[in-house]
Amino acid sequence: MGKLMDRKLSFVFIFLQLLFSIALCAMLIYVGFIPDKYVIAAIVFCTVLMIYQVCAQIANSSYMIGRVLSVCFCLIFLVGGYYLFDTYHAMAQISGADVKVDVISYYVLKDDPAQSLKDAKDYKYGILSVIDRENTDKALAEAKNEIGQDLQIVEFQDSSTLVDALYAKEIQVAVFNQGFLNTIDDQYKTFKTDTRELVQHEIETKIEDEEEEPEEDDYATSVTTKPFIVYLSGIDVYGKLSTTSRSDVNILAVVNPLTKKLLLVSTPRDYYVPLYDNKGNSKSGGVGDKLTHAGIYGVEVSMGTLERLYNVDINYFVRVNFSSVKKIINLLGGVKVYSDFAFLSTVGPYKGAHYSFKKGYNKVDGKKGLAFCRERKHFDNGDYQRGRNHQHMIEAILNKVMSPTVLGDYPALLKEGKKNFQTNMSTKKIVSLCKMQLDDMAKWKISYANAAGNGTTARTYSMPSTNLYVCKPDMQSVAKITAKINKFMNERPGDGTKGTDSTGTAPLNDQGTNQ
Repeated sequence: MGKLMDRKLSFVFIFLQLLFSIALCAMLIYVGFIPDKYVIAAIVFCTVLMIYQVCAQIANSSYMIGRVLSVCFCLIFLVGGYYLFDTYHAMAQISGADVKVDVISYYVLKDDPAQSLKDAKDYKYGILSVIDRENTDKALAEAKNEIGQDLQIVEFQDSSTLVDALYAKEIQVAVFNQGFLNTIDDQYKTFKTDTRELVQHEIETKIEDEEEEPEEDDYATSVTTKPFIVYLSGIDVYGKLSTTSRSDVNILAVVNPLTKKLLLVSTPRDYYVPLYDNKGNSKSGGVGDKLTHAGIYGVEVSMGTLERLYNVDINYFVRVNFSSVKKIINLLGGVKVYSDFAFLSTVGPYKGAHYSFKKGYNKVDGKKGLAFCRERKHFDNGDYQRGRNHQHMIEAILNKVMSPTVLGDYPALLKEGKKNFQTNMSTKKIVSLCKMQLDDMAKWKISYANAAGNGTTARTYSMPSTNLYVCKPDMQSVAKITAKINKFMNERPGDGTKGTDSTGTAPLNDQGTNQ
């Protein structure tokens, strides 16, 4: 101690190292996703380093080396603490998505002289009479305030009759949710070149969560102790994730954290089902519609419709679009995805693009991975195989994400996560899942199930004036999947139930269309 008193600067180095050590250990505990065994190991390690530093400052021969090492230790602790905080902050950003954005657009014919709503104040505005009326009325109220007078409104039953009226010049402005644009493009191939967008209004709506947070202390860790279901939605657009659009990918991920098993249930986009919200309320009044159209009315309607179909409760959702699938794969440095067949995909990011795939594992980047997920026309069983490819891609991404090779890139991956997918799972639950995986580094067993159906044509809730291709559900297939989900969620370690690598039903009888 006498030597330490003589070397007053030694106290500075000891104090700084102690301060940074305490800060690092506190951060390890605060973020919550580091398993206890690693936290204890870090505390022991920091304690050993502190003992060394005190001893080094007492000795005559090593106190200068100790000071240099103290600076190095402090820098390492600082970088480590920042890494931990950055990772936790990124987790907080990607969780708790509770807002959807409906873009209501005003379209005029390309040669129309109007350049603003004020120029079109005396025009006739065509709107959908019932479908998405709440958002339309909000947008019209904004337009009225901007123009300063009431609008001349003409109502139509669906987007098809609305567009027909615009072409026939019975109206001068067609007002509809951008979520219907791809459906309109499927029917009117030159719509985008025949018209132009006069203006658009964004309507933000809070997504109501059916789950009420319980008061129990184990709320945050419930995802590690109880099976749960996540709805994976892939919307058919590029750009902003919060924008409502058709949901072409509809997969239920049934997660059993106790048995380390994951069941991916794929439902065809054209499944002909009545629409419900996640509160159990009918959205379409019992009228059937394509499952993909449910996405136009919000992720909560897609969830509610699938809950009703399979008679299950869906706890969370994860939502991606074309842009995010490409970026996620690229951020992971590419993935190895399994293909059941050798095929050529012509669904590329630009005209004339094509990608070839062999049977077996294929290394893909973002563009090629997206083409793999979107292709269906080169398969005899069309949308059924596309659904299976979606499952293969999810498995490929999960395998890469859970690999130790990407641990160093987690902060960057999580930062980009906010831009590339939406989820309503809370930060605490995401942290709990990460902690569980880091603790046991378990290899999960993934199974598949694919709903089947028969192709036909029918009028739909969203397009009542036109016969569209739909897939009539095979209810025996649906019942088998429901039974499998229930069995999967009730399974516990030691039950002796053997999992399967793949569970499917008969393929669809028709490839379907993109409507």
